[in-house]
This record gives sequence, C-alpha cells and structure tokens, in this order.
Amino acid sequence: MIFWILVACLVAVVTLVITRPLLWAAPQSAEDPDAVTAAADIAVYKDQLKEVAADEASGTLASNEAENARSEIARRLLRTAADMDRAETPQRRKRAGFAAYASILTSIALPIASLALYLAYGAPGMPGDPLSTRIAQRENSNNPNDLVAKVEERLREHPEDGTGWGVIAPVYYAMGRYADAANAYANAVRIAGESPDRLQGFANARIRIENGVIPEDARKALERLIVIAPEKKEPRIWLALAKEQDGKLAEAASEYRKLIEEAPTDAPWRQMLEARLANLMPADGKSPPAQMLPKKDAGDTSLPRPSEASPSAIMSMSPERRQAFITQMVDGLAARLKTDGSDAAGWLKLIRAYQVLGRQDDAVKALSDARTNLKNDQVGLARVDDLARELGLGG
Repeated sequence: MIFWILVACLVAVVTLVITRPLLWAAPQSAEDPDAVTAAADIAVYKDQLKEVAADEASGTLASNEAENARSEIARRLLRTAADMDRAETPQRRKRAGFAAYASILTSIALPIASLALYLAYGAPGMPGDPLSTRIAQRENSNNPNDLVAKVEERLREHPEDGTGWGVIAPVYYAMGRYADAANAYANAVRIAGESPDRLQGFANARIRIENGVIPEDARKALERLIVIAPEKKEPRIWLALAKEQDGKLAEAASEYRKLIEEAPTDAPWRQMLEARLANLMPADGKSPPAQMLPKKDAGDTSLPRPSEASPSAIMSMSPERRQAFITQMVDGLAARLKTDGSDAAGWLKLIRAYQVLGRQDDAVKALSDARTNLKNDQVGLARVDDLARELGLGG
C-alpha cells in the first residue's frame, strides 16, 4: 500500500510540473492593435511625467500646477493600464481555452498511461526478495567459478583430501589453469594413489605448461602409465614424440611404425603418426642413417632437450644445429596441437614460428587447422584471425 501511495504522489507531482506552464495567462500578442495603442499611450504618459518634472525644476511651472498635472497624468496612466489588463482579444481567449483543455487532458492521460505501462511491463505482484534469500541463492548457484572457489576453500581446510584434488584438477585444466591442474593432479596421485586418469592428466598439464615440450616429470608419469595401463596408446605417442624431441630420430621412427601397425584404420591419430614418420624417413623409406642424426659431439647423437637448453646454449650452437633444434621445437608443438587442438595460444605460436622459418605453406595449413579446431572458441578464433591479418595470410 505504501508503494502505491508513493507512486500516486509521484504522478501528481509530475503532472503538476508539466501542466503548470499551461495554466499561466498568455501574454498580449504584439500584433494586437489595441495592445499596441495602449502601450504607446503609456509611453506618452511617462514622457509627460518627465516633462512636468523638468518644467517644475526650471521654474516654468508652479508647484501646485505641476502637482495637478502629475495627478491627471497618473490617473490616465492607471486607467490605460487597467483597460489593457481587462482587454481580452479572441486570440487570447482561444489560447486560454486550449491551455485549459491541455491541462485537463494531461492530468487524466498521464496517470492512466503510466499505470498501463507499469501493468504491461512491470511486475506489481512480485514479492520482495530479502537479502538472506539472495545470499542463499548465490550459495546454491552452479556458477563454475563459485563451485571452484568452494572446492578451493575446502582444500585449504583439508589439504590431504585426495578426492578433492582429483575433482578440481580436470576443472583447472579445462579453464586453462595448467600449472594449478598439474599441482592438483600431483597432489591427487600423492594422496589418493596412481590412476590412469591422474597420471595422464598430470602429463598433459605439464606438456601444456612447456608449450608442447615433454619435460622429465611428464615423461616419468607417461612411463608409469604404460606399466599400469599398457592398452593405452596416448602415453606411447607422447613418449615417441619425446624421443624425437631429444633427437633420437631412429628410435622415434621405430616407435611411430609400431603404433601405426597397431592402430585401427579409423584411428584419429593414425594420420598424424604417418605424417611424423614421413618427416623422419628419407625418400627410400629406410631408417635414417647415423650421419643424419644431429650430434652434440663425437660421442653424443642427440640434441639437448628444449626444456633444458638455455638461450645462451642455443646461441652458441652452430647454425645447422640451431636450425635443427628450432625445427625440433616447432615440430613438437605441431604434434601436440594435432593431439589436442583446443590451445589457441599454441596455434598462434605455431603459425608465427612457421612464418619466421619461411615455411609459408605450413603456416597457411596451420591457420586452416587452427580455425577448424577453434570453431567453438570465439575468443581464440578472433586472435587467430587477427594474427592472420597481421602476417598477411589471407582472411
């Protein structure tokens, strides 16, 4: 009831503010002949008053005569002003009538229109929403960030909850928080024990952190995963790629060949393995000879692992070894993106790397693959399109 009283008062005030100017008397029109004549007479009477005062001051007119003259002029002036106020031309009457009608119509129509709009678009029957109810609704919401915050708060209170770490780890990974995901998977393995999902999740997160390079802890997790789940092919693919990244091309080619022989014809990763094997094999299809393998020195046939090489070590390499090392890193990133193409940042790095290396066709192919894999990621797709325009790779 209080609300409706306030609404009625507000409508009354608004109506008064709008209609009040309409109720004011309309001024005389400058084109009214009677008004023009009256204004001229008033001006003449004022001038006569000034002349009487001047004559009295100069002695031309006696004081009693000046007073009589002023009285007569003043009476005429007042009579003319009164006649002017009482005069009401047809134009003034018409305008006054319009103002009255407009005022009445506005006073009636404004409250009705306001009430109609509120009933149509408002919610007069909606009950109040107390603060306690809104807080309870927020606590019961399914917003991902809220749920993550709740799990994090519980883990801070119970850091030895292996199940909680196992629950939040894949959520971190899906959100792109790979460092948090790796830490959560490691805690889940330490507290709740090893499982194929935990080991694979830890390895994937660590590889994402290293931009496609397989670090030592991820390698160990993959090797352990092969022991407890030998039927899985993904850890074997990553370990074969790790050998290629280490420069052990013959061993990597052998492992790729085994995986291809075991793979079903419709396996999604079979084509990727065939392409990697083709890149490692010479034209005759035989294993790469020893002299094709990059060497550190006379007794070492492998390149340093990308995660272990410092910028100074890279710059100290010979041009041939540096080129092989960079190519190894780029190819490793490409292999990872073929396995998991949802990493927009990875595609940006790969496209730019191909462009810098002068591999224009590979850059165009990577751009096409990125658009295909990121079709559901509008933000990532926009970043890829921006880079394509920047590099002149076409729309």
